[in-house]
Amino acid sequence: MGIFNRNSSLTPYREQSPWSLWQKEMSDLFDRFNRDFGTFDTGEMNQFYPKIEIKEKDKHITVCAEVPGMSEKDVQVTFRDNNLILEGERKTESKQEEGGTYRSEFSYGRFYRSIPLGEEVKEDTIKASYKDGLLTIEMEKTEDQSKNVKKIPITRS
Repeated sequence: MGIFNRNSSLTPYREQSPWSLWQKEMSDLFDRFNRDFGTFDTGEMNQFYPKIEIKEKDKHITVCAEVPGMSEKDVQVTFRDNNLILEGERKTESKQEEGGTYRSEFSYGRFYRSIPLGEEVKEDTIKASYKDGLLTIEMEKTEDQSKNVKKIPITRS
């Protein structure tokens, strides 16, 4: 199998956590099931849940969230206890076409995502922007990460 996973991804196998591989396999399984048998409404399957991407480079962290069909007024971004919180609502369109909808795979509803940041950030540097369905939040890490590290001595019992 080498360092690449069996899906021929360019992401080295060793850089992926076991949970992300399991999550991808489960997602693929459900996608195949839905393709073969169609989706059924459980109330949660059509819930909107924005996908995110987190990038870290030098002293900066960037979080991008896909929020298509929404405006910046529909999303709220907050920072609390070293967690970036995204919440909002993707509303259904109110106009009804003649004859109704035959099939819809669009997702609507309220969402809440709490993204724990592994690094301490400077709260006053957090900036959010929105363009073409993509919400981008940029922030700087604190310069001295070692101030939050406390070495705990181990004593012999």
